[in-house]
Amino acid sequence: MMGRNALILRGVWSCAIIIAALASSPAAAQSIADHFRGKTIRILVPSAPGGDRALYPLTFAPFFGKSLPGNPNVQVVFMPGAGGSTAVNNAYGMAAPDGLTLVTPLVAVATAQAVGEESVKYDVTKFNWIGRISDATRALLVSSKLDMKTVPELRGREVIAGASGRTSETYLMPAFMNKMFGTKFKIVLGYQSAGKRNLALETGELEAAITTWNDIRTYHPEWVREGGIMRLVVQIALTRHPELATVPLLLDYAENDADRALLEFMSSSSQMGQPYAAPPGVPAPIVEALRRGFDATMKDPGFIEKMQTARIEFNPITGEELTRIVARSMQAPKSVIERYKAAIAGD
Repeated sequence: MMGRNALILRGVWSCAIIIAALASSPAAAQSIADHFRGKTIRILVPSAPGGDRALYPLTFAPFFGKSLPGNPNVQVVFMPGAGGSTAVNNAYGMAAPDGLTLVTPLVAVATAQAVGEESVKYDVTKFNWIGRISDATRALLVSSKLDMKTVPELRGREVIAGASGRTSETYLMPAFMNKMFGTKFKIVLGYQSAGKRNLALETGELEAAITTWNDIRTYHPEWVREGGIMRLVVQIALTRHPELATVPLLLDYAENDADRALLEFMSSSSQMGQPYAAPPGVPAPIVEALRRGFDATMKDPGFIEKMQTARIEFNPITGEELTRIVARSMQAPKSVIERYKAAIAGD
């Protein structure tokens, strides 16, 4: 089996070398168009359908195909598992380096690697980052039935929180708060999409969850209005979201510089938001075409109108900018990473 895979990869690499060589010729643009024409690009989504994690790529895909040379089809493929690592591992270790497979990782993709999570079989610094549609302010939702309005008040009793898997921010953040702030979240795994987790919150099966502010404002704004079923206790980002000016940052609870550095590392993943990446080894001309196609999509009036109609957040950055954000996350001091690793370790 390994021999067959090696032959396939050698064939793919041969094509890639030819494409790269053509990049210096006048026919480069047409060569890239020929490479994509009639093909299908798969976007691997590390969750089940439901919530804003699915809404972003489903909105993005048809416009992206029109913005690329050769106008390939773009197909969204849902691949939940291992708290988001299954899809990222697949893109990193199994997908051919031909630009026909992309992945949109969860925001904890870099921090999960930094702490050496067992399910991580990838290196974020080797991905070819294509761009980011939006950042992702996370928020802690707590049932209004519980008389808990601040992080210190959450130390008073066990609270059932839902999560997809151990590499997902839905697990990492409440686990971190348990160790760092003495909260008592009982984290139940297995909610593979925001939709399933939200349903469990509505029925009372869950009492709390980490989600994105975008998911709340798009699908369940009534939850957090006066008299709603849920309460926003804290937001997790480097700066307060403009629409959440009165909701404290988790950073606001830092008591010293060391704790602040730790909280900044944990909160920095919000900058990843809704990112897109191609596997390692994709030839530079194809990466360039994917990046510029992404940038063109972000300026497409039809796409922007769809985003506005769906009421989902939109503050894109380029693949080059996203690459720098990933690099900074992986360059965090070892002392900070070790403290973070200890804070999310299972009991």
